[in-house]
Amino acid sequence: MRQRRPKNYSVELHAGKANSTALNVYEWEGIGPPLLLVHAAGFHGRMWDKIIKDLGNRHVYAVDLRCHGLSEYSASPYSFQLFGDDVVALIERLDLYNIIACGHSMGGHVVLHAASTLPHRFTHALLLDPVVFPPNTPDPIQTDPAKSPIASRRNEWTSAAEMFTRFSSRAPFSEWDSEVLKDYCDYGLVHKNKGELFELACPPVCEAAIYQSSGNGLLLDKVSSITASVKILRVKERTPEDEPFDFRPSTTYKGLVDLIPKATETYLPNHTHFVPMEDPHLVASEITGLGT
Repeated sequence: MRQRRPKNYSVELHAGKANSTALNVYEWEGIGPPLLLVHAAGFHGRMWDKIIKDLGNRHVYAVDLRCHGLSEYSASPYSFQLFGDDVVALIERLDLYNIIACGHSMGGHVVLHAASTLPHRFTHALLLDPVVFPPNTPDPIQTDPAKSPIASRRNEWTSAAEMFTRFSSRAPFSEWDSEVLKDYCDYGLVHKNKGELFELACPPVCEAAIYQSSGNGLLLDKVSSITASVKILRVKERTPEDEPFDFRPSTTYKGLVDLIPKATETYLPNHTHFVPMEDPHLVASEITGLGT
Protein backbone atom coordinates (compact mmCIF):
# COMPACT_ATOMS: atom_id res chain seq x y z
CA MET A 1 0.00 0.00 0.00
CA ARG A 2 1.33 3.42 -0.93
CA GLN A 3 2.10 5.51 2.12
CA ARG A 4 -0.31 8.42 2.51
CA ARG A 5 1.18 11.84 3.04
CA PRO A 6 -0.47 14.40 5.26
CA LYS A 7 -1.04 18.05 4.64
CA ASN A 8 -0.02 20.36 7.45
CA TYR A 9 -1.25 23.80 8.40
CA SER A 10 -1.17 26.24 11.29
CA VAL A 11 -4.24 27.08 13.39
CA GLU A 12 -4.31 30.28 15.46
CA LEU A 13 -5.77 29.83 18.94
CA HIS A 14 -6.84 32.15 21.76
CA ALA A 15 -6.54 35.24 19.55
CA GLY A 16 -6.02 38.41 21.55
CA LYS A 17 -5.40 36.57 24.82
CA ALA A 18 -2.22 36.28 26.82
CA ASN A 19 -1.94 32.55 26.12
CA SER A 20 -2.51 32.84 22.36
CA THR A 21 -0.56 30.42 20.20
CA ALA A 22 -0.55 28.73 16.80
CA LEU A 23 -0.62 24.94 16.56
CA ASN A 24 0.64 22.93 13.64
CA VAL A 25 -1.77 20.22 12.51
CA TYR A 26 -1.10 17.24 10.26
CA GLU A 27 -4.17 15.92 8.47
CA TRP A 28 -4.45 12.64 6.59
CA GLU A 29 -7.68 12.94 4.63
CA GLY A 30 -9.79 9.81 4.54
CA ILE A 31 -13.05 8.24 5.54
CA GLY A 32 -14.92 7.87 8.80
CA PRO A 33 -15.13 10.07 11.88
CA PRO A 34 -12.12 12.20 12.80
CA LEU A 35 -9.34 10.39 14.63
CA LEU A 36 -7.41 12.85 16.80
CA LEU A 37 -3.91 11.83 17.97
CA VAL A 38 -2.11 13.70 20.77
CA HIS A 39 1.55 13.04 21.51
CA ALA A 40 3.56 12.97 24.75
CA ALA A 41 5.73 15.73 26.19
CA GLY A 42 8.91 16.27 24.20
CA PHE A 43 7.64 14.59 21.02
CA HIS A 44 5.54 15.65 17.99
CA GLY A 45 2.64 14.72 15.76
CA ARG A 46 4.66 12.59 13.33
CA MET A 47 5.40 10.05 16.06
CA TRP A 48 2.15 8.42 14.94
CA ASP A 49 3.16 7.77 11.31
CA LYS A 50 3.70 4.02 11.58
CA ILE A 51 0.47 3.59 13.53
CA ILE A 52 -1.42 5.59 10.90
CA LYS A 53 -0.06 3.31 8.16
CA ASP A 54 -1.80 0.39 9.88
CA LEU A 55 -5.15 2.20 10.02
CA GLY A 56 -6.00 2.17 6.32
CA ASN A 57 -7.82 5.14 4.85
CA ARG A 58 -8.91 6.75 8.13
CA HIS A 59 -9.35 10.53 8.47
CA VAL A 60 -6.64 11.48 10.94
CA TYR A 61 -5.53 14.67 12.69
CA ALA A 62 -2.22 14.69 14.58
CA VAL A 63 -1.36 17.87 16.41
CA ASP A 64 1.98 19.35 17.45
CA LEU A 65 1.30 20.75 20.92
CA ARG A 66 2.64 24.22 21.71
CA CYS A 67 6.45 24.29 21.97
CA HIS A 68 6.65 21.00 20.05
CA GLY A 69 7.26 20.14 16.40
CA LEU A 70 6.30 22.97 14.06
CA SER A 71 3.92 24.66 16.50
CA GLU A 72 4.59 28.07 17.95
CA TYR A 73 7.02 28.33 20.85
CA SER A 74 5.75 30.07 23.96
CA ALA A 75 7.67 30.67 27.16
CA SER A 76 6.64 29.10 30.47
CA PRO A 77 4.74 28.91 32.74
CA TYR A 78 3.09 25.84 31.31
CA SER A 79 0.45 23.52 32.70
CA PHE A 80 -1.14 20.34 31.44
CA GLN A 81 -4.41 22.28 31.61
CA LEU A 82 -2.99 24.87 29.20
CA PHE A 83 -2.13 22.14 26.67
CA GLY A 84 -5.63 20.75 27.18
CA ASP A 85 -7.22 24.16 26.62
CA ASP A 86 -5.24 24.42 23.37
CA VAL A 87 -6.70 21.16 22.10
CA VAL A 88 -10.22 22.20 23.16
CA ALA A 89 -9.79 25.43 21.17
CA LEU A 90 -8.38 23.49 18.21
CA ILE A 91 -11.36 21.13 18.16
CA GLU A 92 -13.72 24.10 18.19
CA ARG A 93 -11.81 25.89 15.43
CA LEU A 94 -11.83 22.77 13.22
CA ASP A 95 -15.45 22.08 14.28
CA LEU A 96 -14.83 18.38 14.88
CA TYR A 97 -17.59 16.07 16.08
CA ASN A 98 -17.87 12.31 16.69
CA ILE A 99 -14.18 12.36 17.61
CA ILE A 100 -12.22 9.22 18.28
CA ALA A 101 -9.12 10.27 20.20
CA CYS A 102 -5.88 8.62 21.23
CA GLY A 103 -3.42 10.27 23.58
CA HIS A 104 -0.08 9.09 24.95
CA SER A 105 1.36 10.17 28.31
CA MET A 106 0.75 13.93 28.62
CA GLY A 107 -1.35 13.55 25.48
CA GLY A 108 -3.62 11.16 27.37
CA HIS A 109 -4.10 13.80 30.08
CA VAL A 110 -4.88 16.33 27.35
CA VAL A 111 -7.46 14.01 25.75
CA LEU A 112 -9.17 13.54 29.12
CA HIS A 113 -9.25 17.32 29.60
CA ALA A 114 -10.77 17.85 26.14
CA ALA A 115 -13.27 14.98 26.43
CA SER A 116 -14.49 16.26 29.81
CA THR A 117 -14.74 19.85 28.55
CA LEU A 118 -16.48 18.97 25.26
CA PRO A 119 -18.17 15.64 26.03
CA HIS A 120 -20.71 16.02 23.22
CA ARG A 121 -17.94 15.98 20.60
CA PHE A 122 -16.27 12.67 21.59
CA THR A 123 -17.39 9.08 21.05
CA HIS A 124 -14.32 6.99 21.97
CA ALA A 125 -10.89 7.55 23.52
CA LEU A 126 -7.81 5.38 23.91
CA LEU A 127 -5.38 6.51 26.61
CA LEU A 128 -1.85 5.14 26.41
CA ASP A 129 -0.47 5.23 29.96
CA PRO A 130 -1.77 8.77 30.56
CA VAL A 131 0.01 11.02 33.05
CA VAL A 132 -2.62 11.17 35.78
CA PHE A 133 -1.54 10.96 39.40
CA PRO A 134 -3.46 9.73 42.46
CA PRO A 135 -5.66 12.28 44.27
CA ASN A 136 -3.85 14.70 46.57
CA THR A 137 -0.48 14.12 44.90
CA PRO A 138 1.52 17.32 45.45
CA ASP A 139 2.41 19.25 42.33
CA PRO A 140 6.09 19.00 41.35
CA ILE A 141 8.39 21.38 43.19
CA GLN A 142 8.99 24.44 41.04
CA THR A 143 12.70 25.02 40.50
CA ASP A 144 14.77 26.54 37.73
CA PRO A 145 14.06 24.21 34.76
CA ALA A 146 17.59 24.82 33.49
CA LYS A 147 18.91 22.95 36.56
CA SER A 148 16.85 19.83 35.87
CA PRO A 149 18.66 16.72 34.55
CA ILE A 150 16.18 16.76 31.66
CA ALA A 151 17.50 20.17 30.60
CA SER A 152 20.99 18.69 30.19
CA ARG A 153 19.89 16.49 27.28
CA ARG A 154 21.93 17.01 24.14
CA ASN A 155 20.18 19.66 22.05
CA GLU A 156 22.46 20.25 19.05
CA TRP A 157 22.82 17.86 16.11
CA THR A 158 24.42 17.87 12.69
CA SER A 159 21.55 15.81 11.20
CA ALA A 160 18.62 13.57 11.97
CA ALA A 161 20.78 10.65 10.87
CA GLU A 162 23.36 11.46 13.55
CA MET A 163 20.62 11.62 16.17
CA PHE A 164 19.17 8.28 15.01
CA THR A 165 22.57 6.56 15.14
CA ARG A 166 23.28 7.84 18.64
CA PHE A 167 19.88 6.93 20.06
CA SER A 168 19.63 3.50 18.40
CA SER A 169 21.91 1.95 21.02
CA ARG A 170 20.65 3.87 24.06
CA ALA A 171 17.72 2.97 26.29
CA PRO A 172 14.84 3.59 26.10
CA PHE A 173 15.20 4.48 22.41
CA SER A 174 16.92 1.15 21.66
CA GLU A 175 13.67 -0.56 22.71
CA TRP A 176 11.59 1.36 20.16
CA ASP A 177 10.47 0.26 16.72
CA SER A 178 13.19 1.57 14.40
CA GLU A 179 10.74 3.30 12.04
CA VAL A 180 9.18 5.21 14.94
CA LEU A 181 12.62 6.26 16.18
CA LYS A 182 13.49 7.46 12.68
CA ASP A 183 10.28 9.53 12.55
CA TYR A 184 11.13 11.03 15.96
CA CYS A 185 14.51 12.13 14.63
CA ASP A 186 13.39 13.21 11.16
CA TYR A 187 10.57 15.44 12.40
CA GLY A 188 11.88 16.36 15.84
CA LEU A 189 14.65 18.72 14.75
CA VAL A 190 14.60 22.29 13.47
CA HIS A 191 17.37 24.40 11.97
CA LYS A 192 19.34 26.28 14.61
CA ASN A 193 19.36 30.01 13.88
CA LYS A 194 18.70 29.17 10.23
CA GLY A 195 22.18 27.63 10.02
CA GLU A 196 23.48 24.18 9.14
CA LEU A 197 23.10 22.73 12.63
CA PHE A 198 19.85 21.41 14.08
CA GLU A 199 18.31 21.48 17.55
CA LEU A 200 15.39 19.74 19.18
CA ALA A 201 12.03 21.29 18.27
CA CYS A 202 11.07 20.95 21.94
CA PRO A 203 14.17 22.33 23.69
CA PRO A 204 15.30 20.35 26.76
CA VAL A 205 14.75 23.30 29.11
CA CYS A 206 11.18 23.58 27.77
CA GLU A 207 10.59 19.88 28.31
CA ALA A 208 11.93 20.19 31.87
CA ALA A 209 9.52 23.06 32.55
CA ILE A 210 6.63 20.97 31.24
CA TYR A 211 7.44 18.14 33.66
CA GLN A 212 7.34 20.66 36.48
CA SER A 213 3.78 21.51 35.41
CA SER A 214 2.47 17.95 35.48
CA GLY A 215 -0.05 18.26 38.33
CA ASN A 216 -3.60 16.98 37.93
CA GLY A 217 -5.24 20.34 38.54
CA LEU A 218 -9.01 19.82 38.50
CA LEU A 219 -8.91 16.90 36.06
CA LEU A 220 -10.06 14.19 38.46
CA ASP A 221 -13.07 16.32 39.41
CA LYS A 222 -14.06 16.66 35.74
CA VAL A 223 -13.71 13.17 34.25
CA SER A 224 -17.13 12.04 35.48
CA SER A 225 -18.62 14.29 32.77
CA ILE A 226 -17.06 12.21 29.97
CA THR A 227 -19.71 10.45 27.89
CA ALA A 228 -17.34 8.74 25.43
CA SER A 229 -16.24 5.16 25.96
CA VAL A 230 -12.68 5.20 27.24
CA LYS A 231 -10.04 2.47 27.19
CA ILE A 232 -6.88 2.83 29.25
CA LEU A 233 -3.70 0.90 28.52
CA ARG A 234 -1.64 0.97 31.72
CA VAL A 235 1.92 -0.38 31.64
CA LYS A 236 4.25 -1.94 34.19
CA GLU A 237 4.19 -0.37 37.61
CA ARG A 238 7.13 1.45 39.21
CA THR A 239 9.22 -0.54 41.69
CA PRO A 240 11.65 0.65 44.38
CA GLU A 241 14.51 -0.40 42.10
CA ASP A 242 13.53 2.03 39.33
CA GLU A 243 15.57 5.23 39.08
CA PRO A 244 13.67 8.52 39.64
CA PHE A 245 14.33 9.68 36.07
CA ASP A 246 13.56 6.30 34.50
CA PHE A 247 10.48 7.17 32.44
CA ARG A 248 9.61 3.57 31.57
CA PRO A 249 7.30 2.70 34.51
CA SER A 250 3.64 3.70 34.46
CA THR A 251 2.46 7.24 35.18
CA THR A 252 -1.23 6.32 35.48
CA TYR A 253 -3.32 6.38 38.66
CA LYS A 254 -4.73 2.87 39.09
CA GLY A 255 -8.07 4.26 40.27
CA LEU A 256 -8.60 6.40 37.17
CA VAL A 257 -10.68 3.74 35.43
CA ASP A 258 -13.23 3.87 38.25
CA LEU A 259 -13.75 7.64 37.90
CA ILE A 260 -14.77 7.64 34.23
CA PRO A 261 -18.34 6.40 33.58
CA LYS A 262 -17.66 4.19 30.53
CA ALA A 263 -14.02 3.24 31.06
CA THR A 264 -12.17 -0.06 30.87
CA GLU A 265 -8.51 -0.82 31.46
CA THR A 266 -5.96 -3.29 30.16
CA TYR A 267 -2.78 -3.84 32.16
CA LEU A 268 0.35 -4.43 30.07
CA PRO A 269 3.09 -5.55 32.50
CA ASN A 270 5.48 -6.39 29.65
CA HIS A 271 5.34 -2.92 28.11
CA THR A 272 6.79 0.38 29.27
CA HIS A 273 5.46 3.92 29.22
CA PHE A 274 6.70 4.13 25.62
CA VAL A 275 4.21 1.54 24.39
CA PRO A 276 3.28 3.36 21.11
CA MET A 277 6.98 3.57 20.21
CA GLU A 278 7.69 -0.04 21.20
CA ASP A 279 4.62 -1.66 19.68
CA PRO A 280 2.88 0.55 17.11
CA HIS A 281 0.98 -2.46 15.70
CA LEU A 282 -0.62 -3.09 19.09
CA VAL A 283 -1.74 0.53 19.34
CA ALA A 284 -3.12 0.52 15.79
CA SER A 285 -5.07 -2.63 16.61
CA GLU A 286 -6.48 -1.03 19.77
CA ILE A 287 -7.55 2.07 17.83
CA THR A 288 -9.19 -0.09 15.17
CA GLY A 289 -11.09 -1.97 17.87
CA LEU A 290 -12.63 1.12 19.46
CA GLY A 291 -16.40 0.95 19.24
CA THR A 292 -16.52 -2.68 18.15
